[in-house]
Amino acid sequence: MTNGQEREVTIRLRGISEKKYAHIVNALWMQLRAIDCDFSVAPDEQADLSELDKRWDEYSQVSWTGGGRSGTPQAVAAHQIPRTVTVESR
Repeated sequence: MTNGQEREVTIRLRGISEKKYAHIVNALWMQLRAIDCDFSVAPDEQADLSELDKRWDEYSQVSWTGGGRSGTPQAVAAHQIPRTVTVESR
C-alpha cells in the first residue's frame, strides 16, 4: 500500500511490569525503524517515560568488544566468524 493511507495495529498487554512494557515499546520502535517505515509509536497514558528512557539507555550499553565472560553474545558470535576465506582456483 503506497497511497499514503494510514494503517493501525493494536497490542493489548496484561499484567506486565513497567520494565517489560518499556522493552516492548522500544522494541516496536526499533523494529519499525529497521524496516524503514514511516510510523509513530505512542506509549499509553500510564507509561513511565523515565522507564522508557532508562531501558533505551540500557541498549546502548551493549558492546561488541566489551562485556563479561568473553563479551556479549554479539561479540562471541562475531569472533567465531572466519576473518579470511581462501578460494582455490582450478
